Amino acid sequence: MPTLILKQKITKGYEHWLAAYDGAEELRSSKYGIKTIYRGQDAADADTIHVVMYTPSMEVIEEHMQNEADLIAAAGGDTDPDSMTMSIASD
Repeated sequence: MPTLILKQKITKGYEHWLAAYDGAEELRSSKYGIKTIYRGQDAADADTIHVVMYTPSMEVIEEHMQNEADLIAAAGGDTDPDSMTMSIASD
């Protein structure tokens, strides 16, 4: 199971993003099998978040990001691909 380490800009503030992200945890878990290990705000940049998660496969995370694009945008996730970095680690 790949472990993803994400860094992304947000556009609607951390508290808004956090409420939306936490509110979608059950959806990510039950529909996609994605499990959040850590989520938090960058200490030096209030408009950047970090997320560490397990995903069953890279295809699943891609499906989630496509299917839930409106949810991600409503949460304040910056939809510009250049605003995010993703590192993939193995278990």
